[in-house]
Amino acid sequence: MLSTFTFTSADGTEILGWTNNGDGPTVVICNGLGVPPEAWPRLLDEHCGYHVVGWNHRGGLGSGRPADPEAIRVEDHVADALALMEHCEVDRALLAAWSLGVNVSFEIAAEHPEKVAGMLMCAGVPGGTYDAAFANLLVPKPLRKQTGLMVSRAGQVIGKPLTALARTVPKGPAFAELLRHSCFMLPSAQTRDVVPWIRAFLEHDFEWYFRLMVAAADHEPMDPSFVECPITVVAGGFDVMTSMRDVVAFAEQIPHAEVHVLHATHFVPLEFADEVMAMLDGLLLRSDLAAPAEVVARAEASEDIREETVIDLREKVM
Repeated sequence: MLSTFTFTSADGTEILGWTNNGDGPTVVICNGLGVPPEAWPRLLDEHCGYHVVGWNHRGGLGSGRPADPEAIRVEDHVADALALMEHCEVDRALLAAWSLGVNVSFEIAAEHPEKVAGMLMCAGVPGGTYDAAFANLLVPKPLRKQTGLMVSRAGQVIGKPLTALARTVPKGPAFAELLRHSCFMLPSAQTRDVVPWIRAFLEHDFEWYFRLMVAAADHEPMDPSFVECPITVVAGGFDVMTSMRDVVAFAEQIPHAEVHVLHATHFVPLEFADEVMAMLDGLLLRSDLAAPAEVVARAEASEDIREETVIDLREKVM
């Protein structure tokens, strides 16, 4: 069962952390920017076989705003992740990331490789996030960053009325069904998983949320080849926010990376919650962390599911 707690980051910012209160190897969730924990529905189950911890980004969904309003860049999110691990007495863990959380994860692995036993990276790139956006909308790569910044700054301008609108929008199954059939998200996401995510996400102050988005553009691309721990990289073939080709291209620089492309949009953890769980189990088995018996059994049973739903496009996209 999900529960929350507070901890203090390096600069004194009070951050809201959360945990599934489960037992087993620790998984640190490096979430998409401003994304609530409900994005990882299977990992919120205390009986999932993992001890899962995460945090909400500074200024959003219960976390405090920093004294320095500019302290909202990737390096600040990295500091929050490290403070979370210290608070929870986590010396070594698997990192599971989505979107901008991939940036954060690679910075953690670069600075503290001893803390990272394995990496499950979904729909994100290690830096240059905006350069990887809007490829499915045929935006030329040289224009993507400016397009992303323009959209994010426009979001700041309309942030207050957007926040007011979010408070009034019905957030039940009807809204979830609309979103699942919008092409922004696909019907493979289950309504029972989407509804809690919508309800949590729409609690944002969207003026601040888009401020976080603008700051995210500052993180430059990293050379990912330094990664030595087991790593699984997952891309969505219909992802508008992060180009599938960019995701696979960075993964190709890590010779031992396991690379998968799903029939998914940017919402990989929601649309393929069971497959993401199977990939995490597989990652654990490749790591040097001990795997509980129930995880081993689930990993063995999930092989048929993964073969049916996961396409390895390593050769097709090159």
